[in-house]
Amino acid sequence: MSLKRTVVVLLVLLAAGVGVVKSTPRPDQRNFWALNNTLKEIRELYVSPHDYKSWGTDVLGRGVLPTAVGRVISFDSTGPTGCSFDFKLVFSDGTAQQYLQGRDVCSVIAIQFNATDSFGLIKP
Repeated sequence: MSLKRTVVVLLVLLAAGVGVVKSTPRPDQRNFWALNNTLKEIRELYVSPHDYKSWGTDVLGRGVLPTAVGRVISFDSTGPTGCSFDFKLVFSDGTAQQYLQGRDVCSVIAIQFNATDSFGLIKP
């Protein structure tokens, strides 16, 4: 699936879910889509406050994130605060990649992880 098509599908899904149930609590502004463009299956994904130097727990749990697929990463009130986060991906082949840019998840709707870097898709 091309990046353009992935972004279009993502935007349609997000638009369809906006305002459906008025009594639902507002989602955390830091929630974002993690898009796997690494050409490898992601077995574990860690999110940590920038420069925190501790990865915590795998946010994928028992799941995996195949290449060219995205998944919502949600924050809750018991987790870390702030908007600047680093990421660590562990692939099914046992290799790992860290993304230490201090990505501002409050200003993006999605983060695309490539083989060596990442970039954020800014919220409209």
